[in-house]
Amino acid sequence: MKNYFKIIRPANLLFIGILTAFFYFGVLTPLLGQYGIRIPCSVPIFVLLEISAIFIAAGGYVVNDYFDTKIDEINRPSKVIVGHGMSRKQAAVYFQCLFAIGIAAGIALAVIVGDFTLAFLYLVVAGLLWFYSSSYKRQFLIGNLIIAICAFAAIFIPGYAVAAAMIKHYDFLIYQTGILPEIYSWSCAIGLCSLLLTFVREIVKDMEDVEGDRENECRTMPVVWGIAKSKIFVAVMAAASLAVIGYFAFFLSPFENDPVSGKYYLTGIVLPFLIFFYMLGKAGCKKEFHNISSLLKYIMAIGCCYCLFVYYLILLNSPSYVAY
Repeated sequence: MKNYFKIIRPANLLFIGILTAFFYFGVLTPLLGQYGIRIPCSVPIFVLLEISAIFIAAGGYVVNDYFDTKIDEINRPSKVIVGHGMSRKQAAVYFQCLFAIGIAAGIALAVIVGDFTLAFLYLVVAGLLWFYSSSYKRQFLIGNLIIAICAFAAIFIPGYAVAAAMIKHYDFLIYQTGILPEIYSWSCAIGLCSLLLTFVREIVKDMEDVEGDRENECRTMPVVWGIAKSKIFVAVMAAASLAVIGYFAFFLSPFENDPVSGKYYLTGIVLPFLIFFYMLGKAGCKKEFHNISSLLKYIMAIGCCYCLFVYYLILLNSPSYVAY
């Protein structure tokens, strides 16, 4: 049983669960509260969002290990589970069950909010994770982009689900308010930040795993371009990510009274990124790239916590806010 728990990366799943909760209760719920309304069927929607996100992600981790056994034997031999503590057949049944539960929760969510596009989105995400592990992760940049898109979906889907629930409950009346544009704006903005940071981190992880990837003839960026050119690309993408996040923080903040976003960006995002650039310039071995990957995960966690400050900013700027 220990291997069944270990292979699904519980720490990563916890992060996904917390991110979903922070976005749902820190951004989506107060966005509606400032209009004096609440999310219809709020608790069932939230629970199904959590179940679908966590189980599909867990299935993705298992299917990744299922296809990556040979690569992991080189990159991280002490952590290989499939073929050691768990047979390939057991792993196959396991990820199929995890995907099935996640997709079933997504279908149930689609029924509740009255929009079966949601069910299709969950099928697409699960399919992308399957094809990523089976082939795309070994191709130049395609695998990195797929994981980045899935990171965007982790934010966008809760926003889409809430918007669908509002349309079902309030019908045409909801279009007479600014609620839907606000939901989509926040979902896309935070989702884009998640996409960019995830994309950068995925390439750093490829630099960490370059030895096993080269041995198994994968065409990741570090294998095709080499470490030096990959580091330049990562630095450029990281700078672009920093610029996009800064643009959102300073120029696209919807709050007239916003004493938080700029300071949060400078201290919580820029400072860690300065450390990131320094570490990236010096990095040359597997451990150093692993440390950079961990730092990026920390930056993503800091970004996730900004959702709590959005709640505060909405309260600060909406005297008529109604809490539910």
